[in-house]
Amino acid sequence: MQPLGLSGQEEAVYRELLRHPGLSTLALGQLVYGIDTPLEDMLSSLQQRGLLRRGDVGWIAAAPEVAIELLLMERQAELHEARSILPELQEELARDSSTASANDVQILPADADSQLHAYLKLYEQARSSIVSLLRPPFLVAAPEAMEAARKAARKRGVRIRTILPPEVMKWDGWPAAAAQALAAGDELRVLDALPFKLLLVDDCSAMLPLHADDPGGPALRLGNTAVLTALSALFEQLWSEAVPALETAGDASEAAADSDAALQELVTVLAAGANDKTAAHVLGISGRTFQRRMTALNTRLRAKSRFQAGWLAARNLQR
Repeated sequence: MQPLGLSGQEEAVYRELLRHPGLSTLALGQLVYGIDTPLEDMLSSLQQRGLLRRGDVGWIAAAPEVAIELLLMERQAELHEARSILPELQEELARDSSTASANDVQILPADADSQLHAYLKLYEQARSSIVSLLRPPFLVAAPEAMEAARKAARKRGVRIRTILPPEVMKWDGWPAAAAQALAAGDELRVLDALPFKLLLVDDCSAMLPLHADDPGGPALRLGNTAVLTALSALFEQLWSEAVPALETAGDASEAAADSDAALQELVTVLAAGANDKTAAHVLGISGRTFQRRMTALNTRLRAKSRFQAGWLAARNLQR
């Protein structure tokens, strides 16, 4: 009966009372030997568990089918309690990514705090390179903690490269954030239609959404695996296709449409892959103003066709 949670001594007492019901404590003590627990305490414990009861004369053991059922219920309750701790342990594992070896594949729960902890942990571990693909929606809202992590990485001499979609550069606060990052030494490029979010550190650790179409769901943390190598190659390919992010011109007026900043902003959005309609929307200008800036760009570059203008602009940007 030990697999059911009964010690050998308790089982010996129970079996003795099955054979001799009604024994007193004194009489039972004369039949059972080698008990290292006070017999009265053991009998009281077995009584509380429903395996014994006091009769008119002495102790009476519960019927075997009742005793076994009671012990099974006890074990089931213990197993249920042990199982209930599993989510807590999984959360602890997710919060401390350092417990995973370099070759682990780890799934982080759809919990902003857990994912932020893992995100910051990767930044802390970076020694030479941090690359990322950023695309909306942005769900982990802790800008101060993130900027502190980036600042600490820069102090260690870590190279930070980021690719953004063109529309982000027109959102409130992003032009200033981009300018601040560029001034701090980060490298920013712009490319349309990024496939998913990605953070990759030192070509040995990465974090990305488990499902590309569900950026708010669980996240995948990768160690030094073949998949991570492929993601590193993908980033480098996208980096070569992207164009350097330039400081935006803001809400340029019609009179300032031909300014260097406005034309540079136009080149950045177009080179990132946006069509005319999308580019005009991102720049916050009308279709007529967009066409006028295109004409000014052709004139500035001395281009005879739009294809030539694009080629010349890309060559100038990559210098």
